Amino acid sequence: MITKISLEKYISRIKKFLLIEDYDSALLELENAIIQYPDTYVLYTNAGNIYTLRSEYKKAEDYYLKSLTLKKSKEALNNLAHMYVIQGLYDEALKYTSEALEIDSLYVDALFNQALIYERKKELPSAKIQLDKIINLQPNHAKALILAFKIAQETCEWDKVEILNQKLDLMIGNGEEHPFINISRVIDNEKNFKTATSWAKKNNIVLKKNTTNSSIHKKIRIGYMCGEFRNHPTYYLIKNLFEYHNHDKFEVHIFSYNHDNIIKDELEKKIYKFHDINDLSEIDAIDLIQSCEIDILIDLSILITNNHINIIKSRPAKKIVSYLGFPGTSGYECYDYMITDEIVTPKEYQKFYTEKFLYLPNCYQINDGIKNTNNLNVKKSDYTLPESSLVLASFNQTYKIDKIMFDCWLSIIKNVPNSVLWLLIEDEMTKNNIHNYMQKSDVNKNRLICANKVSRKEHMERLKLVDLVLDTRIYNGHTTTTDALQTSIPVITLKGNHFASRVSTSLLHNAELDELCCESMNQYKNMAIEILTNKKTQDKFIQKLKLMNENHKFFNNKLFVRSLEKNLLII
Repeated sequence: MITKISLEKYISRIKKFLLIEDYDSALLELENAIIQYPDTYVLYTNAGNIYTLRSEYKKAEDYYLKSLTLKKSKEALNNLAHMYVIQGLYDEALKYTSEALEIDSLYVDALFNQALIYERKKELPSAKIQLDKIINLQPNHAKALILAFKIAQETCEWDKVEILNQKLDLMIGNGEEHPFINISRVIDNEKNFKTATSWAKKNNIVLKKNTTNSSIHKKIRIGYMCGEFRNHPTYYLIKNLFEYHNHDKFEVHIFSYNHDNIIKDELEKKIYKFHDINDLSEIDAIDLIQSCEIDILIDLSILITNNHINIIKSRPAKKIVSYLGFPGTSGYECYDYMITDEIVTPKEYQKFYTEKFLYLPNCYQINDGIKNTNNLNVKKSDYTLPESSLVLASFNQTYKIDKIMFDCWLSIIKNVPNSVLWLLIEDEMTKNNIHNYMQKSDVNKNRLICANKVSRKEHMERLKLVDLVLDTRIYNGHTTTTDALQTSIPVITLKGNHFASRVSTSLLHNAELDELCCESMNQYKNMAIEILTNKKTQDKFIQKLKLMNENHKFFNNKLFVRSLEKNLLII
């Protein structure tokens, strides 16, 4: 029989366990409290919160809904909505945030959740309206300022980016800014490191303590965990890696989530051990990985949206390695190594990384091995490109385009009268912002041609229409640079001072085209003009790339995997 304890004492105990992240004990206290106080809605809300943290979403949903039957509180409504946001169920989330705002129209937590939902749904004007409300109520609301920056960055609203940049700089180290946002705006390893480690400290939930089996296996068991096996750049880079492993020495497992079923079916045909963890709770996924007795778990997603970092933090394998999904330090101590190269992360960068560098001899980035496409009939008119134009392209996402680099691009096309910029822009807000900026810079907006997202095959075909690919400054092209080089299109880049701004330098070095890696904006501009106005120079680079591709000297997946395996054997 349970001794009657006051509700206040239960709540005090629950808070104590939550402070030390002992969720099992907190849940036990909640269960006991609910037995004695079954009509206290806040107990069910708290249980929902804990199950959300543990990614046990069905249990969380049940507790939130029970709480709402007792009292329709704005907190339970908003927390239920937040749980749906985490799962990408944005319409359901919007319904409950709207109900919370009916109770309190100035409820900032619900306003922020709505802004986040609209941003994820790409309904950016609606997101901005909610963010403006929050910032009017709370001018220093960190999450709202960060999301407002992200939207301004994505839509190339550079005046606003400049203002918000200054505000975000004041927050570095407070654990609010996501490391991805930071590396996309700040080329400074020390600030990136401070941001990542403070984020990790603030989000350091460990769901389950390590109980990894110490068995020695005949083959080394490698597990790859990824949330991007779909129409995503990471998938196109990584898709041929697994089959090139030496299956006499390595047993390959894949732990996949957020995939699409077509790609899942493709991988299941090729890979002996494919594990679908999409519908598992993170605790169940940890148990599954541990049961597979994985020697080396390689996380390909790391800090992406809806990642499973909580699985990694529980260390379900003997060694944990980060690779490809994030060009910087995670800030977490749970990763033993990062697969990298000496160009993107020179040895002197090690002090700014929580992961030990595991260097590959050439470029760290693998690719899908596509060398050429078959459609020779692709025409400029298919994409509204002027027939006589010289085409400068950047197919990077627009958040990577900053004001300094765009000014350089405008200067290039001013110096090459028959040139156009071909950029990947699909929304009207971004297009209007760039058009307005071009107008202020005395450049005809017709010299911007907007590209849409197309299939992988079509994208590789349309690249043949490009004369020169312009790389972005703070956050380089990754797959976009690789795609261009594989189709023998020259790329120019500006060598930066952190991982994200040195990726194209590594790729170009691997292609023996170091002369396209510029040390200054002026050199970048002059190199672009030289390539566009001197056919002999352009042909030299094109022919060199064609020869590299034909001889399989550039991006040789088999050699890449042998180098990777050599490194994995020593850890």
